[in-house]
Amino acid sequence: MSSVAPAALHPGGTGAGVGTKTIVLGLVSSAFFSTTFVVNRAIGLAGGHWIWTAVMRYAWVLLLLGGWFVVTGRMGQVLTAFRRHLLFWVLAGSIGYGLFYASLSFASTRAPGWIVACTMQFTILATPLVLLAFGARVRRSGIALLLLIFAGIVLVNFDHRGGQSTSQLFGILPVLIAAFAYPIGNQFVQEGRNGGRGWIPKLDEPLVVPSRWLL
Repeated sequence: MSSVAPAALHPGGTGAGVGTKTIVLGLVSSAFFSTTFVVNRAIGLAGGHWIWTAVMRYAWVLLLLGGWFVVTGRMGQVLTAFRRHLLFWVLAGSIGYGLFYASLSFASTRAPGWIVACTMQFTILATPLVLLAFGARVRRSGIALLLLIFAGIVLVNFDHRGGQSTSQLFGILPVLIAAFAYPIGNQFVQEGRNGGRGWIPKLDEPLVVPSRWLL
């Protein structure tokens, strides 16, 4: 989703540079991610608390990635890299992933899953705004196209407003927070990979933050 948007927004970016493998992986990952909206909503309707929904997601991620690093013998390198920039990783991770998914989990208890999924597409427009805030240049033509997507999101929410309660409408606000938290966290890491600046340290551990992980 957001991996393709920056390429279209940067002046030097080009859609032709995105490989077929990258597109296929993006589509597959999007399909899996989309199912989480349905699962989150089902858990919410069943009475499950949104905090546990968010915690379980990252518990599984920790088990899968931790298991992979243990099997490949790289856990020591990962922990060393984490300790080198502890505060940075905690802050970037808390915003880009903690705040991101906690907001989506909370929203799933207030609004239908398809509304949450649709509104989450706002991150495509939030990405260039975040890039501008970090001093990056973006293509105006790319922003114009993304505004069309934003218009569609607004129309979907207004069309469904008649059947929504105040609680459901309130559930849209956390999604907008998540839409910004995701690219902000990723941009922190990208700044570190590019040499860092200010409080953002230079990240030179390719094992921990390979470019294909920055979605």
